[in-house]
Amino acid sequence: MAVLDKVEPVRVMHFFEEISGIQRGSSHEKPMSDYLVNFAKERGYDVAQDKLWNIMIKAPGSCGGEDAEPVILHGHMDMQWKTVEGSAHDFFKDKLKLYIEDGFIHAKDTTLGADNGIGVAYMLALMDSADIPHPPLEIVLTVMEETGKKGAAAFDTSLLSAKKMIDFNWIDDRILAGCTGDTSLRISFPLKKENVPPDMVPLRVVLDGLKGGHSDLNITQERANAVIQLVRIVDRIRAEFCAPVASIRGGERIGLIPSGAEAVIYVRESEKKDVEKKIAGFDGMLKKEYDVADKDISLRVEKAENVPNTVFEDATADSLLKTVLLIPNGILSMNKHVPGQIETSNNVSVLETEEKEIWLMTTLTGAVFSRKHDTIYRIENLVSLAGNGATVEMFGVDAPEFPYNPDSPLLAMTRKAFREARGFDGEVHISNFSLELGFFIYAKNLDCISIGTLIPDIHTPDERLSIESAENTWKTVKVLMRDLCELKQA
Repeated sequence: MAVLDKVEPVRVMHFFEEISGIQRGSSHEKPMSDYLVNFAKERGYDVAQDKLWNIMIKAPGSCGGEDAEPVILHGHMDMQWKTVEGSAHDFFKDKLKLYIEDGFIHAKDTTLGADNGIGVAYMLALMDSADIPHPPLEIVLTVMEETGKKGAAAFDTSLLSAKKMIDFNWIDDRILAGCTGDTSLRISFPLKKENVPPDMVPLRVVLDGLKGGHSDLNITQERANAVIQLVRIVDRIRAEFCAPVASIRGGERIGLIPSGAEAVIYVRESEKKDVEKKIAGFDGMLKKEYDVADKDISLRVEKAENVPNTVFEDATADSLLKTVLLIPNGILSMNKHVPGQIETSNNVSVLETEEKEIWLMTTLTGAVFSRKHDTIYRIENLVSLAGNGATVEMFGVDAPEFPYNPDSPLLAMTRKAFREARGFDGEVHISNFSLELGFFIYAKNLDCISIGTLIPDIHTPDERLSIESAENTWKTVKVLMRDLCELKQA
């Protein structure tokens, strides 16, 4: 028997469990895309699959909604692949191992893929139903949302005729009525090396214990950025002790606040103890600065083994360290239209030393396109001033924002559906979280909202899906679909 056989909403959970057994890692979505094609064809629906494996399905209205205005339903089919340390799970071969605990669905030792698998399941359940009233549906399921929104950027929006869109790629019980867009930049520094000066010994400087977190969701908590803080310390040590840098790296991937970073520096043997004492002092300084936001932060010196026997030339180190020190990071401006909401932010996410270059990744989010691009322009000028061959280029796509419209008719209908299905008005939320919606909204002048389901700890092996939230969301969706059937085509 399937794990979710008797879990409500049964129809939705059937599809959620079914797709949990299909390969759909970001950039590896073909099996999932083919599954969706077969699902549509088996039911006689029109389906289009593009060369990236994006899917568009057209399903007719039902149970009185046949002549209603069509509505776009949107989500992404890909998921983040991550396991606990030491896990033998192979996402290319193994199905997710679902289990239920304390009212939540989990996957053993891996990410769950509820982001955005539960959204896909709602859409499949609607298309599969014979007894749920709904208008004609234009189902858009994109690929590579988790790796830069490349699927949405390439989707052919001329296929769409509807003027309203409901998105299911949200992660709590609020109604999402606006969010930022984002752009990632890759900054590269040619690595010029020289031999280690005589009478110097290596030290490995390690900064860890930071909370990190999602660059959109957690940036308001002003947690320490491990890359920024380590560069701050290394630059001070380098200046005071003429300590050359042999390597420096930190962060895991785009979209995360770096929770750890490390560098190898060389110091004179006679100054080794003074440097270690200085670093201990910096550790105390950081603990005081982040005693609330990152109370477990730790800066220390470890034994340096298997370290480079060359160091950065001074010009290379200057360009790199000063760029990282001066780059805008964190909250840059607040939204004047939505009090308490971030308008523009930037997160330095990854710093890596390779054989011939050092590269840095940073992601900007913005609710106002021009302000976001003004920050990009400033970073480009900063890199130009750094010189020594440093370059900056856009990485991935430039995702536009989802602008908040308090007078949205679809938002009003969704709040009404919340009241009927749940007994209270849905809380309207504007997020610093960047989604794909702006690509569609601007291309087709759409009225849009996003309906979510509670999914704590997304993108980690602790990701879990609230069963109660899924049941409430499904009730809301059914009421909203029924109400949309009343909007007849002209």
